[in-house]
Amino acid sequence: MGKEEALKAQLIQSIINYVRANHADAIDKAYAYFWDEKNPDEFLSGNALYIGFVNFEDWLIFDYKANDAGEAFIDLYIKNSTGLKDGELTLLNKIKGSLLSLYEAVSVSKDKRALLKDLLMGGEVSMKDKILTKGLKKGDMFAARLLPLDNGHAMSGSVYPFRAEDKKAVLDYVNRMFRRYTKNENPDGTMKDFLRDYGDVFNMAWIRIITG
Repeated sequence: MGKEEALKAQLIQSIINYVRANHADAIDKAYAYFWDEKNPDEFLSGNALYIGFVNFEDWLIFDYKANDAGEAFIDLYIKNSTGLKDGELTLLNKIKGSLLSLYEAVSVSKDKRALLKDLLMGGEVSMKDKILTKGLKKGDMFAARLLPLDNGHAMSGSVYPFRAEDKKAVLDYVNRMFRRYTKNENPDGTMKDFLRDYGDVFNMAWIRIITG
């Protein structure tokens, strides 16, 4: 784990503690919204349930609109926390605008370096972290938040694993929600705008596939 990634892990835990201490009521509201008023224990178990909770905390920190101004909890933490060191503040500002997107493994080399294609916003990203790319195969698909850390990219911790055969269904669902977004909320909105406002779309797609 690189230096920036280790610091990121500490800061994320600090933000979670901050939210629990100062915005406990918002957690319940966000939780109900994220799971579409359902109880995840009823359709998730084991590792999938654990992934679901990690995904919720990641979305809560980066994407959930904590106030009428549209600020996320990472924004409120930066604004309200005292004693943040320059390096901590720099890193938080570096990652706070990151978005969840959908990636497909274009290639995976013998040394586990993976080339990922962003299926929604375009472009390719190289991942060289062997821990993160272990077991990854060409054609594998997942939604994740990639952070620009340690002169490369690292995952925030959140991941929505999809099967390669689910590619059309996931893309169709996301694009349908995007069209609804541009029709009803933001006619000039881009896919980037949509993912900034509705990062939970991947959880909805994940639930739909799991529950059939």
